Amino acid sequence: MKKIITMILAAIMVVACMAFASCTGSSTQEKVLNVYTNAGFAPYEYLDSNGKVVGVDIDVVNYIGEKLGYKVVINDIEFNAILNEVSKDKYAVGAAGMSKKAERDEEALASNVYATSVQYIIAPKGTFEGEKVTLADAVAYVAAANIKSIGVQKGTTGADLVAEGIDGTDAKAIEYSNAIIASNDIGTTVSAVVIDKMPAEAICKNKDTLQCWSLDAEMESYVMYFNKDNAELVAEVNKILDQMIKDGIIDQYTVKHSS
Repeated sequence: MKKIITMILAAIMVVACMAFASCTGSSTQEKVLNVYTNAGFAPYEYLDSNGKVVGVDIDVVNYIGEKLGYKVVINDIEFNAILNEVSKDKYAVGAAGMSKKAERDEEALASNVYATSVQYIIAPKGTFEGEKVTLADAVAYVAAANIKSIGVQKGTTGADLVAEGIDGTDAKAIEYSNAIIASNDIGTTVSAVVIDKMPAEAICKNKDTLQCWSLDAEMESYVMYFNKDNAELVAEVNKILDQMIKDGIIDQYTVKHSS
């Protein structure tokens, strides 16, 4: 009889402890923020010498995760697949130097703007004069070249810009997973590459034979994209982003990864 009573009391204690843990929030389950990016877009995301994904966006999301109590998990995937992954996971974010676009806004919730950029063209040194090139001149150069192709990163604003610019010409666009790979093909598969300013500058900095020029395109605004069912998280992130901008933290990260 004593053994039965002991067992009953033990069971009651277990249930009570579980209930207490639930009520007091002492669960050991960790909050996870899944970050989807594409590590071919320096200085915002790239691989360091150890093969680890680093960059401005990575520092920003790690800072946000620390402030909000999330474990940040970085997922390096194809750029064009980022929003699809974000749509599957309430606690996911696309952080990949993503320009705010109406079609993207239909799929996910955009954060506040945290950086701006413009499109650049990369080509062999001395290809163009001056510091800025019109899209028409860039397309005309490619259309008249021996290699009548422009490299672009699939799913980007640059890819859309080039597609519109080459319409009705002899030039064509070749899509790549990132601009670094595309730039390696300049002179063999493509005559030039179009990508955002800072990635273009990073590529040319590491390749003595290449030069980049600003295109006469509209200024773009970088945002992070979140699952549509998590407006609360976006609101929390926006507060942190605004304070980071005010404190110059994002500028510090940009300098850090551009040096």
